Amino acid sequence: MITRILDTIKKNGIIKKGDRVVVGVSGGPDSVCLLHVLWRLRKDFDLYIVAVHINHMLRGSESCRDENYVKSLCSELEIELQSICVDIKKVSKEKNMSLEEAGREERYRHFEIVADSVGASRIAVAHNKNDQAETVLMNIIRGSGLDGLKGMDYIRGRIIRPLLDIERNEIEAYCRENSLNPITDSSNLEDIYSRNKIRLNVIPYIDTLFGCNFVKSVDRLNRLVKDDIDFIDGKIKKSYYAAVLRKENEEVELLLGKIKKMHIAVKRRIIRKAINEVKGNVKGIESLHIERVLNMIDNGRVGSRLDLPGIKVGKSYESIKFYKDEKPADKFDFVASLCIPGITKSRDNRHLIEASVINDYNTVDNKGIKGSSLIQYFDYDKLSEEISVRKRKEGDCFKPINSNGTKKLKEYFIDNKIPREMRDTIPLIAMESEIIWVIGYKISDKFKVTENTKRVLKLIYKANF
Repeated sequence: MITRILDTIKKNGIIKKGDRVVVGVSGGPDSVCLLHVLWRLRKDFDLYIVAVHINHMLRGSESCRDENYVKSLCSELEIELQSICVDIKKVSKEKNMSLEEAGREERYRHFEIVADSVGASRIAVAHNKNDQAETVLMNIIRGSGLDGLKGMDYIRGRIIRPLLDIERNEIEAYCRENSLNPITDSSNLEDIYSRNKIRLNVIPYIDTLFGCNFVKSVDRLNRLVKDDIDFIDGKIKKSYYAAVLRKENEEVELLLGKIKKMHIAVKRRIIRKAINEVKGNVKGIESLHIERVLNMIDNGRVGSRLDLPGIKVGKSYESIKFYKDEKPADKFDFVASLCIPGITKSRDNRHLIEASVINDYNTVDNKGIKGSSLIQYFDYDKLSEEISVRKRKEGDCFKPINSNGTKKLKEYFIDNKIPREMRDTIPLIAMESEIIWVIGYKISDKFKVTENTKRVLKLIYKANF
């Protein structure tokens, strides 16, 4: 068995010489076997091993018994141990999750903390071939796609699984042969958890009913599926990067036009890849979530949003965006009459309008007068004295420069594909409900400078000055 584990380690690059390895040790056969095997291989790889035991505080004296056993074992092997107590029942209530889920999350969280503290590049956990079969069956029950049939990887980030090619009966035999006397967790014998039901009832029933070895069958399936997925992922990468519009600041934006032309299988994988790039994993993402995103792409209205486990998805005119947290731009809530000539500042000093008047304007002398997104010029004599700076409101109308007619401001935003969430962030120069300037965009045709203009109003907008 040691030879096979060593072969698995070398073949998959699981451990390298000189690695510092954190090993999760519960006291059960799997983790005790893992610790002992790595201890035996420590000189071959020049390993520095740190064991971590998490006391879940769920089983009273049994929890203390497990902790004491691990302490004794580590002392005998002269391995550094960090033992941590976590009230899983309390965590479960606070985070509104099952004891099983809370326990798993806390274990991995503390493994990472310890790994950081000791400078470990690897965190070894004791998943074996039987665990792999149970995981695949659970994924099927949840409605997983092809990736769920692949099961667990030998390496995921810092997490490594050296025992993934070893069956549980081999592990138990190893513990007996080496007189390790691991602890049996009584909760593993109760079919109250999903995994326990599969381990204790479902897999033995399948083996008996069909006269097969389900664990070995799933192992063959894993290997075939992994090869297929490696090939598919290589093809998907090209399609994915062809669809990427923007990828930055924990956000990925994909072009709708590109995605809609793709095969449905490619669409699903591109969505999963985008989620993984933003979230860092696809934990909690099931097939129903992918289908909801697909439905948004095909049928969702512009501005629609989805809340998925650990990630959000939003649709705009030309793209679909995956992001972690809602990051709405600040609304423009400032309202004031412009000081002409002069400077008008917002109360928080984040917005400023500087107004000046050019008298005796001459088109011949001022041919070069041109506006920009933040500096504009207007025929002052066509404006009243009551000019304000504000955000949009119901009834606003606007005649964009060089356009044929007046339209509602809302229609202008829609026509110019300005996302709904951005519309309240845009400052406006207005005269009652008549929009003079959509700052950053266009001015009104009604107030533009012409050859007949005598006086020009010059406005400069500054933000966060």
